[in-house]
Amino acid sequence: MSDPESNYTLALISNITHQAINPLNGVIGTLDNLIDGTIEGARREQRLKSARAQLEYTVSLIRNLAYFAQYGTDAAQDLRLKSKKTCVIPQLLIEAALFFQEQGTTNHVRIEVIDKAVQNSVQGDPELLRQVFMNLFDNFVKYGEPESIVDVKHWIQRKTGDLIVTLSGRSTPFETSEDIFAIGVRGRAAAERTSSGSGLGLHICKLIVERLFNGNISASYVFSSRLANFEVRIPGAFIKER
Repeated sequence: MSDPESNYTLALISNITHQAINPLNGVIGTLDNLIDGTIEGARREQRLKSARAQLEYTVSLIRNLAYFAQYGTDAAQDLRLKSKKTCVIPQLLIEAALFFQEQGTTNHVRIEVIDKAVQNSVQGDPELLRQVFMNLFDNFVKYGEPESIVDVKHWIQRKTGDLIVTLSGRSTPFETSEDIFAIGVRGRAAAERTSSGSGLGLHICKLIVERLFNGNISASYVFSSRLANFEVRIPGAFIKER
């Protein structure tokens, strides 16, 4: 590994480490205050929910790091899923959205999944596809505008048989020329707005969708409406029989 590559890897590891340590320190502080009685009454439930959200974020971050180690190398280019199950899209979307319910409420960002009853599906690993949706929702909850709604739609394109999932919501702007799916990259406006974010989540989305589902993921921003738009496209979709 060359020196520039080594420096970049070390910087990425350092960033991710801080992203994991900071919320854990927050949880430790909350537990200490609960034990010594500093936090009482209604504030206890509020702080416990906050601590849970911090732990969930850390678990998601570590899971992303594990996926990067497993699928992010050149040797993984030809990697295919060893076992394939039915991934029911609305179910995975709802599960992923519930993961961010508390954080979304705090940041005043609501996720709305359309057509929950339509069982559009693809073959693959449900856990991996759920992580893709979780990372996308995390991006909206983190950078979305207050009092905004993230509209999530899914359908099967008749002409191609592809599953298409779109996510659209008012969010911090980014330029189309910015490769926000590259490892360690965050949009300039997002980086200026908050120090949170490892720059790994969207890259994991790209790895999973392209390498393991043979699909495609893209993003665009419409400045006139302040809408960030993400599209996930996966071939071989079908409707699961009830």
